[in-house]
Amino acid sequence: MPPSFGSGNRHGRGVPVLVAAALICLGLGLTLPIMEVRNFWIFHGSYSILDGISMLIDQGDVLIAAIVVAFSVAAPAGKNLALLLLWWRWRGGKPVPRHLPSLLDAIGKWSMLDVFVVALLVFAAKTRAFADASVTPAIVPFMISIALTMYCSRKMRLALAEQAAGGGAASRSPRP
Repeated sequence: MPPSFGSGNRHGRGVPVLVAAALICLGLGLTLPIMEVRNFWIFHGSYSILDGISMLIDQGDVLIAAIVVAFSVAAPAGKNLALLLLWWRWRGGKPVPRHLPSLLDAIGKWSMLDVFVVALLVFAAKTRAFADASVTPAIVPFMISIALTMYCSRKMRLALAEQAAGGGAASRSPRP
């Protein structure tokens, strides 16, 4: 029997809305200026993650650009889309591929690497002579996206565990 919102399995509730919010925040985090760089008190520029990727490619650092794309764009977007697939299958009572929850956990272990990349870019800019760099408030949607994705992943893990243990809270006997 497919789980429903009234079945007592509360863990899967709200996942699509939260994943959609995570994807919107990810888009904002990738496109809004996330770093501000100042050189010689004359040059001043703000850069988004996508701007940084473009500059890396223009400078011939394709491998580094590919790493940033993999961990800051593809992995977060892929994890959110996989969460939607997992929720859809769970919600419809369809079998969930055994590897999907493990794959999400594996991706989740790397989910903060993209923030580390931003920190390294700020550090690299600050170590250049006469340059100063700082992270702008636009990093907030990026961090919210990571937090929402982690939360949804946990909700789905709990929903699957509850379903495997007996089909939801409605089928469990009350505690004394």
